[in-house]
Amino acid sequence: MCGVKCITFALWINILSVLTGENKFRLELTPVNPVIHVGTDLELTCQMNDCPDNVTFIWKSALDEFLGGEAKDEQTVSRLLIKNISVKHSDRVLCKAICQQSPKDIMTKIHMFSFPEDPILPKIKSLIANQEQRLICTVRNIYPLEKFQIEWLRGDKTLHVEEPQEPIFNSVQNFISVFNYTPSVDDLGKNISCKATLKLSLKNQEKTTTAECPPNIPKIQLSHREEPKEGESISIFCSLDGGPAELKLYKQSQSIATGDPNEPTVLLNISSIQITDAGVYTCEAKNDFGIERSTINITVQAAQHDIWRKPDLPMAILPAAGSVSLLTAAVLLIRHFRKKSVSSDITLD
Repeated sequence: MCGVKCITFALWINILSVLTGENKFRLELTPVNPVIHVGTDLELTCQMNDCPDNVTFIWKSALDEFLGGEAKDEQTVSRLLIKNISVKHSDRVLCKAICQQSPKDIMTKIHMFSFPEDPILPKIKSLIANQEQRLICTVRNIYPLEKFQIEWLRGDKTLHVEEPQEPIFNSVQNFISVFNYTPSVDDLGKNISCKATLKLSLKNQEKTTTAECPPNIPKIQLSHREEPKEGESISIFCSLDGGPAELKLYKQSQSIATGDPNEPTVLLNISSIQITDAGVYTCEAKNDFGIERSTINITVQAAQHDIWRKPDLPMAILPAAGSVSLLTAAVLLIRHFRKKSVSSDITLD
């Protein structure tokens, strides 16, 4: 029990409150330090607690005059609605409340940001090892730009980090990052991504976009170095470095072999090639982001055969037929003369 000392202390507190004009009224402003996207609506609520009378509210910015907003007062509460908030509202806002001629004020800071769109990457051509390519990433409608950062990645590997330089304006701006990139052989087949980050102190906003490259140009090869001959066995190889992609082998426009997307090679074996197998063969690599092709023209050499010519039937028959006819004629003549000789002998007798 504190007795007389406690009572005396409480009386002195009450006397000091009256003399200094302080009161027990409590003023609250919500939300505290709001973080809001440009173009959306924001409602601020200012409330005076423990005030038995109606409260008079005044809203101000740090410049003593708040730009825009509609306030609605209800006894001890005032609500300020700011529609389609813009960069000009990125300021400190003060709520002043008066209860029984005793004023109180409270302040908050509106943190504005703009990051409405994903980063944009144009279609990237097939990357070739040790050949430089210019990559461009565009991000639109950024605020505040001084909190913005672009990171280029190849798979999980960071290639380049870029932050905006002067001039930076107090407005929504676009940002374009240009990166000259020379891939190595180990980089082929990996995704390129442009990662955009807006680093706010109270709310981190991060968006990324990935550019999937079309497949590399496939290779098509023939097992023979020279022109194959009819009847020989050959193999046609369709292969791809990097990937993944679906490989197909065509002759003219007709598909003749399709590979597994996880396999980098398609093989076509022809056990006995013929003249009809000659033509243009196409190796095609395809994924969701593009198609690349390469071709080879295969010619087939006709086989050399030994030709044994037999005598034509008329030429073989005619001499034999002539010999038979002469022999027959000779026999008939002999018989004729013999008969004639016999006839003569009979007559003489």
